[in-house]
Amino acid sequence: MTKEKNFEEKLTAWALKHLNEIFAVLRIIKPNIVFKGNALVTRFEDVTEILDRDWIFQVPYAEKMRKVTDGGNFFLGMQNTEQYTRDVSNMRIAVRREDIDTIVKPFVDNTSTEIVNAASGKIDVIQQLTRVVPTRLIGEYFGTPGWNEAEFADAATIMFQYLFYPDDPKVEEKALNAAMQTRNYLDQTIAERKKNPTDKDDVLGRCLKLQQIGTPGMKDTDIRNNLIGLIIGAIPTTSKCAAVTLNHLFNNPELLVQAQQAARVDDDAQLIQFVQESLRLNPFAAGIQRICAEDYTVAKGTLRSTKIQKGARVLAATQSAMMDGRKIKNPKQFQLDRPSYSYMHFGFGLHTCFGQYINLIQIPGIIKAVLKQNSLRRIADMAVEEPFPISLEITYDS
Repeated sequence: MTKEKNFEEKLTAWALKHLNEIFAVLRIIKPNIVFKGNALVTRFEDVTEILDRDWIFQVPYAEKMRKVTDGGNFFLGMQNTEQYTRDVSNMRIAVRREDIDTIVKPFVDNTSTEIVNAASGKIDVIQQLTRVVPTRLIGEYFGTPGWNEAEFADAATIMFQYLFYPDDPKVEEKALNAAMQTRNYLDQTIAERKKNPTDKDDVLGRCLKLQQIGTPGMKDTDIRNNLIGLIIGAIPTTSKCAAVTLNHLFNNPELLVQAQQAARVDDDAQLIQFVQESLRLNPFAAGIQRICAEDYTVAKGTLRSTKIQKGARVLAATQSAMMDGRKIKNPKQFQLDRPSYSYMHFGFGLHTCFGQYINLIQIPGIIKAVLKQNSLRRIADMAVEEPFPISLEITYDS
């Protein structure tokens, strides 16, 4: 490794640890920056402007998504086209919001409680809980439990890293191998389900019913590709968000006590706020990537007005936006009464997270099982291998 490359890696590592401080300075002196074909937007109003103009600031994931699906795409990688509308509409029929109360919440609550109780007072909440619950929910609710629970979760995680984080040849190789294994598994699962139909009312079964009545966009490969996209988005995000929330509460004992009180009376609405605020202060990612499809001036008519050239890769810094004191009152403080617009965890605009309503129930449900325990103690700080936490060991009175 050259001295220059070593310095760059150290500088990058330092910057990642001090993003809030860097963003705070930029919001004041240079809110919008354009450099070497890239752009960074940091203020709340400008971030929402970028994400709200999907026809100008387009998603950059299609090429990688086609590699993952071996030629197809998933609606997260699509612009606002007829196919996008068709595929989202189809999956909204299969993944229904009314299922949250009747299927998702009972399953998450019961599964999380069973895991915590069975651990007998000591658990690695990431390896044994936050990764496991969403993987099992996918199995139960989607009808796709995977070929092996741990390997299935690993596959979703490495594919997520490949799609949404900077290019890395080693990550790409692992991700595409995982994608091939996932495709083969789903192809086989779909074929077996068609050969041996069941009465089970799950997402796969609903997709196959749509196929039977001739719904456009419901061929076997369409169903498989949509399931791949949803699986990738469901497991690693849920796991990380639940783990980060718990770790933040352990870092703040007074908040931990308050959260435990809410958990013990099943105050799910307040637990959602604990999750939202914890993630605002410890965000899942720095921002959301877009590609500028035409020359555009952001914040036009203001002193921070900045022209972004066609083809520029843009980072809409949601982490910075959620700390922008111009829009977020007392942004450094933990407050449970913030309005919903304060949060950008699920994105904004056309490509707002498909599973946001499920995650707003699943993440609090997972942490609630932990928070209900007595004498909670964290054994060590949360271990992280970027971009995901890998271990958070705790003890409690069983």
